[in-house]
Amino acid sequence: MIPAHPLQKPIQDRRLLLRMGAAILSSAGLYLILSIRYPLGPSLVDPRASWVSQLGPNLAWIAGQIAIYLVLTLLYITVIRQLITHARRDKTKDIEMPWHILVIILGWLVFSIILMTVSPMGESHDIFDYAFRGRMMAEYNGNPLAVTPKLYERSPYYYYIAWHNNVDTYGPLWEISSAGVAAAVRQGAKVFGWWNTGFPSCPDSSASCQLLSFYLIGYRLLAVTLTGISAGLIAVIVGKTRPRLVPAALSIWLWNPLTLMATAVGGHNDLVMMVLFLASLWLMQRQRPYLALIVLILAAHVKLTALIWMPIYALWIIRKWGLRRALLLGTGSLFSGALISWLLYLPFGGWNTLPQMLTERSIFFGSSFWNVIYLFLFSQQGVWIPTAFYLVNNLPNWLFLAGAVLIPVWLFSFFPKRGHMSFEMVALVESKLWVAITLTAIFYLLVGAYWFQHWYLLWVLVPAALIPNSPFSRNILPWLCFGALAANFSGGFLLSLPSEDINRTFYNFLIVLIIWAPGLIAYLCLKPARRSLKLLFDDEMDIMFIQDETSTQ
Repeated sequence: MIPAHPLQKPIQDRRLLLRMGAAILSSAGLYLILSIRYPLGPSLVDPRASWVSQLGPNLAWIAGQIAIYLVLTLLYITVIRQLITHARRDKTKDIEMPWHILVIILGWLVFSIILMTVSPMGESHDIFDYAFRGRMMAEYNGNPLAVTPKLYERSPYYYYIAWHNNVDTYGPLWEISSAGVAAAVRQGAKVFGWWNTGFPSCPDSSASCQLLSFYLIGYRLLAVTLTGISAGLIAVIVGKTRPRLVPAALSIWLWNPLTLMATAVGGHNDLVMMVLFLASLWLMQRQRPYLALIVLILAAHVKLTALIWMPIYALWIIRKWGLRRALLLGTGSLFSGALISWLLYLPFGGWNTLPQMLTERSIFFGSSFWNVIYLFLFSQQGVWIPTAFYLVNNLPNWLFLAGAVLIPVWLFSFFPKRGHMSFEMVALVESKLWVAITLTAIFYLLVGAYWFQHWYLLWVLVPAALIPNSPFSRNILPWLCFGALAANFSGGFLLSLPSEDINRTFYNFLIVLIIWAPGLIAYLCLKPARRSLKLLFDDEMDIMFIQDETSTQ
């Protein structure tokens, strides 16, 4: 591509700035509509409220909210494309483009601040469970990995949580973080004179509801802060080989409507895991495989989901450093990780708490292909429930395990044997790691997860941001996120209908269809040549960016 004339660059910069500014104002206006429609404070009067119940099953508003998600997605895609187009044209030495990054961060902060005033009840009730179990630790010395909230049913905010009879499904690093947030909110409330254990629980007391709002904001602030740290790690990782694509990578992560809803509204604890996961990738990029493995093990002590990437790490280390060193690294990290794990679990009852958590979690299915199959087998085909349950619990695990090995074997087979490689070849090889991680995450959600929630796409968004110029990251993933958000809201509406009007199998099939159909349509709209896995996750334009950086080395 012929570089732009130097005199054209200020004009192009101003045009891009105006377009990004227009996108910020438009998106902020749409998020403000959600804030007005679902204010945080008034929503707390009903512990089991949802966005649909707050407004009633109004078809016009339901269509309007999905339209809001649609316009936000279109604005998001437009900004990504503009930033990539600008990066292709800009051949000046000032490749950092700091003002682009500042505008992206400014927009993200504006969106997050607005969304923190939105009720979380239509996004998820998980944040209420976080706050309750955090208080269990900070105020009652309770152990959420060993006892259920039922033991504390007379405590404030009990009726806001979703999981009354189950131990927590997360690891000790999250429990420590959660206890820290709860303790910080309590201390802050005492300093400002808002702490009073004598008043009735919300919704019977406005002061108690105000305190509950502070707990929710505390967890949201943690998630938003970790989102910003994740953005910094993404910028550092992408900037090492493709500095021109850093603004596009940041916009893919920070401006995605699903990222914003899951963090500033839902306050989901996945962000603790994702920060550690990105730190692990940064260490791997810096040729520190032992530390990378240790940090990935730490990520699994937030959510066990982080272990889905362990086969990729193992095969990458074998291919890059050889089998002998890989065995030494694996053995060392296994022993070190086991010691760290034992120490982390020790205050929570040790590893003995794991069987109960895993057993309780495995009995729930939702919003996945496997849930549809499970319902179809026993309700439509008369298959014995234990048989259907056994099938749906085990087949996904084996299918995913096979894919988790085959995907990196296929992707890593191309690059040369160990030894000296040019900067360009190192960058191209490295991108295969990001592709393998992204592809494995989406494969897990397709065939390995029998429980799906929209914020699980954060596990795909983070590595996809490291390959911002790929058709998947630019054209397909935004629509997958749109489908997940639309399905979350549509599901609330369908559940508000009289139970006799809903066929459970059809309901779950419809939810799964809404989640995945937009991404599938976007995939089919690509040129046929682009639909291959290689070109879907890679882009020949990346070579151009790498070659540009090679000339500056």
